[in-house]
Amino acid sequence: MTARTTCVAIVPARRAEATLERTLESLRLQDPIARILVVTSADDPTAEVARRCVEVDPRIEVVAGPAALSAGAARNVGRDHAGDADFLLFIDADCSLDAGGVAALQRELCGRGLASISARVVCDGNGVVARARHLLEFKEAEGRHAAPPAWLPPSTTMLCRAEVFDRAGGFPDMWPGEDLVLMHRLQRLGCRVGLSARVRTHHRHPAGFAEMLAHQHRLGLTSAAARRMTSVSGAVFVRYRWLAPLLLPARLLRIAAWQLRSGFSGVVALTQLSPVLLLGLVWWTAGFVRGARDAEACVGERLELLR
Repeated sequence: MTARTTCVAIVPARRAEATLERTLESLRLQDPIARILVVTSADDPTAEVARRCVEVDPRIEVVAGPAALSAGAARNVGRDHAGDADFLLFIDADCSLDAGGVAALQRELCGRGLASISARVVCDGNGVVARARHLLEFKEAEGRHAAPPAWLPPSTTMLCRAEVFDRAGGFPDMWPGEDLVLMHRLQRLGCRVGLSARVRTHHRHPAGFAEMLAHQHRLGLTSAAARRMTSVSGAVFVRYRWLAPLLLPARLLRIAAWQLRSGFSGVVALTQLSPVLLLGLVWWTAGFVRGARDAEACVGERLELLR
């Protein structure tokens, strides 16, 4: 008889009152999950939503600290409260996982001998901003085409062996970009990470255009910071920061090539989204240039990003 393993879900949640209930509902349908930890701050409206959900499912627990945390730090706090779990499921508070997804992820992780496995990310929404953000951030994670060799799966919805996570030292205290650093740490330990062939997580992006631009700037800023901390793909653009502006046309061409692989529908989508995509890339590149120029940029701005 095979020994039963335990899985604890960790949900970092900041200003996620509009999406958290849907995320928790998707987790309540997952049999292998022993506990569901929502990590937030005491003064965040999300905490009240989470407490209401505790009445529905006693597996849900609210870990509310005195101040807002980065996603990386919140996940580490969740790990501290997860005890002797065998597996940790990290899932963002704006995602919902397919029914039976955790069990399927666990089977795939064990069958492939992986340290961690991420669910495929599909866009939950048809608005121009949501589709553009998805293409900018998660096109490789859709799993429709083979990703570049140096690409690393995101932690948007990720199952990880707890003992390997601990050996890697957890996530850095940053957001976004914390998953790049963790995946690099896992690989440095000789571990294999992967993207699921079947399991999907449905990601709901905020609809606001201004929020999209602000997030792209943050992504660029912390992407540079992550590359300062590691040797992941693109680190050369931080070491030789005068090259960083070249990332704008390079990323645009890569997105275009990616869409062309989808045929006529991909070309149509690219045409419709191109103005929004271009602006998003401009803001991302500006953030990357700043992060490449100032080694302390993401540290100094971290609290500002959390306000």
